[in-house]
Amino acid sequence: MGSSDSNRREDSVKGEKKLYYHGLIEQKRIDISKLKVLSIILAVAGLALILIAAQSAQAPLAKVGDVYGNYLMNYAVVRVEGNVSEVPSVSESGGKLSIIFSVNDGTGSLDVRVYSPVAERMIREGKIPMPGDRVEAEVQLRVRETYTYGILNYLGGLKFIGKAYSPNPERVSSLDKSLSHRYVMVEGMVEDSREVSRGLLFDVDTGGGKVTVLLPKVLYVLSGKPNVTAGDSVSVAGIVYLYRGSSPELVVRNLSEVRVKRLEAREVPLSEVASHEGEVIETTGRLGRISYDPGTKEYLVALTDGSNVTAVASREVLSGIDPLKAGTGSEVRAVGKVVGGKIKATKFEVVKPVPPRISKVSELTSSELGKIVVVEGNVVDVTSIGSNLKLTLSDGSGKIAVFIPSPVVSELGDEVSKIKPGLGLRVAGYLTEYRGSLEIVPYTGAGVVTYGEPVGGSGGSAAHTATYTKLSELSSASGTVKLRVKWLGVYYSKPNYLIEVSDGSGTANLSIKRSLIPNPLKAGTGSELEVTYDADAKEVTGVEVVSGVASPKLQTGEVSTGYLGKTVVVEGVVRGVYQGSTFVKLTIDDGSGELTVFIPKSVAGDKTFSEGQTVKVGGYVTEYRGSVEVVPYRGDGIILEG
Repeated sequence: MGSSDSNRREDSVKGEKKLYYHGLIEQKRIDISKLKVLSIILAVAGLALILIAAQSAQAPLAKVGDVYGNYLMNYAVVRVEGNVSEVPSVSESGGKLSIIFSVNDGTGSLDVRVYSPVAERMIREGKIPMPGDRVEAEVQLRVRETYTYGILNYLGGLKFIGKAYSPNPERVSSLDKSLSHRYVMVEGMVEDSREVSRGLLFDVDTGGGKVTVLLPKVLYVLSGKPNVTAGDSVSVAGIVYLYRGSSPELVVRNLSEVRVKRLEAREVPLSEVASHEGEVIETTGRLGRISYDPGTKEYLVALTDGSNVTAVASREVLSGIDPLKAGTGSEVRAVGKVVGGKIKATKFEVVKPVPPRISKVSELTSSELGKIVVVEGNVVDVTSIGSNLKLTLSDGSGKIAVFIPSPVVSELGDEVSKIKPGLGLRVAGYLTEYRGSLEIVPYTGAGVVTYGEPVGGSGGSAAHTATYTKLSELSSASGTVKLRVKWLGVYYSKPNYLIEVSDGSGTANLSIKRSLIPNPLKAGTGSELEVTYDADAKEVTGVEVVSGVASPKLQTGEVSTGYLGKTVVVEGVVRGVYQGSTFVKLTIDDGSGELTVFIPKSVAGDKTFSEGQTVKVGGYVTEYRGSVEVVPYRGDGIILEG
């Protein structure tokens, strides 16, 4: 039975083979284990092909207006294409570099951030986007509540579609809006040089005009700041950029495009100036009369020592002579190029000051025209003439007009609010005549002192100084004394601080504990203070604000070395936080440029800081490793969002 069943099954199988494989040779059985290995190999190869395809595929091109503030796009990788709209900013935090540039595609503007080590490579390879360039950037988005930005994670993700550059730039002597985003060249002499948050800013006198040049910090952050100083002869090529949309300036895109020829100033007697035509010289003479040339918008300054020479200077250069400290007759050193027998001054330095006295209005006559005069009294009326101010000042003996030019008004900042009828004012400037009437013109903010209250007496000054020790007498004083002073600056001097003050008789630096320094959010440098001073311990023991002057509120990109020692107020979004053992460093930005805020731990207290937070800070301006910083010295000078 069993044998019969077995035979039948074999016959059945043979029959099936004939049915399905008729005419074919019988195949061998396939090894399933080999098939499994083959399938794995094919799967891995397929995955590799997918990865290669994914890497070669471009991220989608997106409009800034579609992704900005769109939380669904947070961490998405996209490409944006547009024009570079701002000068790139650079910052160093915790020893690492970061660069920010902005791309505008017509639907909006997006900040693109580049961090170490890509940032360093971008600088070394000269692939820094500049205004006027058109770029495509592949970025990873970061979408915050009020701010969206992109991160460039690799340099290959940046492509230049067009560059504002020319190997043979057009030579120009002045700039205007029609040259925007053109690549041009200027040649001339540097009038002044100053460090700002964006980089090194200097003015070039081309002979046919004045051109402001910006050497962006991003170009020299790794190599060190180039030495460009007043009196240098330069040739500079760059892009014409409209600062704040209206003021044309030349932005350098490559350090090789700045050629400096250092002209050593040769010291010559005043009587020999005319014989050194075309040379850069320095000479010394007594300060004579000052006048303004409305045609060239420059000041004419007479220097004399028996011979007479005229120095031509910008307001910025003339401001090197503080009219409250150095009056007519002061010995002044002038540095500049001799042009047409005159000195095109790039610097004034007071060698031996002759402090001007406070004059009564009734004493002033046309014989004093051009001389520096000081008058103190109460404001009778104030009129705005465009961005200038014109007022009438009365000291009891008479009235006189005072004209404050718009640049000086800007320097005064919030202090202008104290210039109103009935309040006291001290003015130092040169005497001129307008439509037959005498007029005082202060050429620097240092020449305007507001009191915030009426002044008494025929000259006004007696009411402010009679009961107080003068600074000129401080070295011989003993015990506790009272000082009535103007606050000029604040500096750190371990373990305390120093406040620089003046009272007309002199200037002094007084040691003070930080807790006694006025809150810069309420009263800053320029304020009038009543100071209690221990002359034996040589230390301030009390401070009262008599007439407060608000610290100027600046944009983060406006803070420069011109404000060193001065109190300012800034407000911006925290872009970076670095925690040191004894301090906190913030990088803040209000859209005008990044700024470092250095906060001692003793000042920060229990405040915590994080990226994206909005912070308002009042403090003094200092400089660290070539960069400006704002340092708050009181905890109540820091206000966090909310």
